[in-house]
Amino acid sequence: MEREELARKIFNIVFGVWCAFDIIMRTAFETNINAFAAFVFKVDYIDVDRIIDLFVLVVLLAIIVFLQRYSFHELIILVIITIPFVIATLKADNNYLISLLLFVVAAKYADIDQIVEMYFFLLLIIIPLIIFMCIIGILPDYTMYRGGTIRHALGFEHPNRLGMRIFQLMLCFSYKYRNSRYRLFRFLILLMAALFVYIVPNSQTAFVGLAILMIMIFVGGIYDKYSLNKKILINAMVITSVFINAITVIASFFDPQKNDTFNRIDRFLSRRFLYGHRMYDYYGISIWGQKVNTLVQDRKFVGVYRQWYLDNAYLSILLRFGLIAYLIFSILWIMAIIYFAKNDNYAMVVILFAYSVYGIMTTGFYMMSHNVFLLSMSYPIYAKTMTHYLYQNNRRVRFVWGRMIETRN
Repeated sequence: MEREELARKIFNIVFGVWCAFDIIMRTAFETNINAFAAFVFKVDYIDVDRIIDLFVLVVLLAIIVFLQRYSFHELIILVIITIPFVIATLKADNNYLISLLLFVVAAKYADIDQIVEMYFFLLLIIIPLIIFMCIIGILPDYTMYRGGTIRHALGFEHPNRLGMRIFQLMLCFSYKYRNSRYRLFRFLILLMAALFVYIVPNSQTAFVGLAILMIMIFVGGIYDKYSLNKKILINAMVITSVFINAITVIASFFDPQKNDTFNRIDRFLSRRFLYGHRMYDYYGISIWGQKVNTLVQDRKFVGVYRQWYLDNAYLSILLRFGLIAYLIFSILWIMAIIYFAKNDNYAMVVILFAYSVYGIMTTGFYMMSHNVFLLSMSYPIYAKTMTHYLYQNNRRVRFVWGRMIETRN
């Protein structure tokens, strides 16, 4: 077995295990699983989630150190990325960014199609199972109100978590069946999913993300029907992704309450910019990162604390991890979109674009547990010498610099 194939298979297995536990441990099952593990090993408490994370960390490091080969050019790129991310992680006391980096670096030989298909089937099995167990009373339904609307979690830890999982499922569904002839049926499934996340968990972020996905799929369908060139549409999504990143950060520097139009937009987005502006005004921007808490002490009144929110992913990276890490992340993300745009992979560009919009409303955008498509950032990192193999019908397909070369085994 070739080293590349072994690395890919191990990565797929460990990533699948991590994803499965991440989905399950963010439901009402978490307490039961920890209690069962503690009973089996006869101890007072076991954090199964942490054990899985440590196991995955060890395996990822083994893949990176022992199974992957690097050119000098790749090593330079990895050093340039890794050092700022490590410093930012230590400064921010937050491991989301370094966790993302480990997965991306270890995914040199991973195939995004295989990863998406695996994640799709995990979600397809686990989500209905959790909902069913909630309906029959095995798992509790955590509920809360937004205004006069009741929101259901249906066995998950929070209504937004349920909405996020449905959003992930639909993205994977759209990518897996991107070439399906039954486009109307696929669109109706997306529409039903959007209505579900709006009515049941009332997840605004997931609903907006699915709406963007449906609009771009619909527009792409029109282009296909009339045999129009999608290049302009793809380029527009790339440019808009850059614009979204920059403008949402710049907008957070200003108080939306001082402009009526800006204030209306901010109210529609549940005050993302207002709270972001307050966090920016309180902490400021650092070069290498800083520890950021959303519960902050009031500067005017002693003993008074303010609860703010930092839901904008782009601003969150900038404030928590610093300017350098923010620029590196933004460049890698945009380069990933450009990479698939150059290869005319419309479905992937649409999904990455949907996540770019998603990042306006939730910090989950840069977390691997929310966005497995972050693995696409490994493509621009390794694009110069990247070769990955897809074994289908005894054929080996090799991708080098975006060119597909087919050879026989």
